Amino acid sequence: MHLWYENWLLWLIVAVVICVLVAVVVAMIRLRVTAARRHTLGTLRNIADRLLRDVVLPDGVGGHVGVDVLLLRDNQLYLLLLRHADGAIFAGDKMDQWSVVGRRRFVFHNPLHALQDRAIALRALVPEFSIMPQVLFTGRGHFPKGCPAKVALFEEFAGPLRRKKKPKVMLDAKLEAAWTRLREAAGVPADKEVPAVKSPSAEVPAA
Repeated sequence: MHLWYENWLLWLIVAVVICVLVAVVVAMIRLRVTAARRHTLGTLRNIADRLLRDVVLPDGVGGHVGVDVLLLRDNQLYLLLLRHADGAIFAGDKMDQWSVVGRRRFVFHNPLHALQDRAIALRALVPEFSIMPQVLFTGRGHFPKGCPAKVALFEEFAGPLRRKKKPKVMLDAKLEAAWTRLREAAGVPADKEVPAVKSPSAEVPAA
């Protein structure tokens, strides 16, 4: 007589059920993480006339700097550094270290220093554009002690720029040439540029 715990078929079924449950949990976590990224990208596409993401640009002194987002809107070029934070954000222009206090506390370097370096490199590369440097925080963050200049929550930045219908925007020859120079400096072929349009899977509600 076989005991229940000696039944290999039972253990096989248990193993399969556990594997399925683990796969479902992992998939749900991954969807939750990527949903925020898809929402951010969908919003950027909605508000941008032209858009480049995750690019590396020459810094003008023989090196390179990484940029999260270059967003052209109404002939203004927004240089965006994106940071994620859930909780209270403690930040200041002259503070070397900023911190976020939520479920856990973490400290990071003041991103305004990196923002300034990238703004200088960008102005040297495309002086034709008016450069608008900005650090944006995605997630559910807030600033209990005040928000420094050139820093904002992503939703507060994007809200006034959202559009119900995406217009087709044409640049004049001078700015078109400057954008092409920027795109080529970033090593992004014309057919690889992020389409600045909404996709059906990334709908953004109008403000």
